[in-house]
Amino acid sequence: MVMVESVLLLVLASFISYFIGTINFSKIIAWHAKRKDITKIGSTNPGAMNMLRSFGFGLALLTFVAEVLKAGLTCLTFKLIYDHFGVWGGGDFVFYLAGFFIMLGYNFPVWTRFKGGKGVACMSGILIFSPIWYVSLAWFAVCFLLFIIIDIGSVISFTFIGGLTIATTIFFWLQNYSVWVASYVTAMVWILYILILFRHKANIVRLCKGTENKVGFKGKLKKVFKHGKGEQIIDEANVESNAEAEIVIEEQNDYENGASENEEKE
Repeated sequence: MVMVESVLLLVLASFISYFIGTINFSKIIAWHAKRKDITKIGSTNPGAMNMLRSFGFGLALLTFVAEVLKAGLTCLTFKLIYDHFGVWGGGDFVFYLAGFFIMLGYNFPVWTRFKGGKGVACMSGILIFSPIWYVSLAWFAVCFLLFIIIDIGSVISFTFIGGLTIATTIFFWLQNYSVWVASYVTAMVWILYILILFRHKANIVRLCKGTENKVGFKGKLKKVFKHGKGEQIIDEANVESNAEAEIVIEEQNDYENGASENEEKE
């Protein structure tokens, strides 16, 4: 295939991948499941971690899986297509090129004035469907266990994506890829990792100060298993109304106690 046609096909893959990347499943799932705008609750970030904090493990897992499949299958599809046509760089190069533009679309969607998510789930999909998928799955299992122990989402995100970024770099430089392909793929995965770090800059500041919030991941997992054993699920509306009533009573008691204490002091 001539060079001009190859370039046009690469441009087409980049263009389509960007717009697929703008699809944000956390917004879709939050709205259809809870009639909530995920960008207005919790951390306001439209991503799987905010879904976990706001709605629990089930909807967070659904969001994560949807984003992984969206990114991974898009990259894999373009890889197979371009392997067939024999585009310059081969299917593995196009795989990461598509992933690069999916991440740009997710982080900077044109539909919302370039304000998107942080891209951890999307990047996970790219890496899980990549040529080192077996390493990705093994590392995912390790990080899942670490998440239960550490309970800080940003640390696990950096660890998971960072470890696989290093593994991808080693893989492409040790295999029989050309220097150009290895260089381009290495550059793309590291740029995406730096982008994820940049999008988590507020989390990094809190980590340095020792004030980063914990997720309560173990507790959310326990709730899933308890509900599965037939535990009674309390209606959310009743919980909210009861909680408000209790707060009012507590505040009133606190006020009366405070008043009596002041009287005693006087």
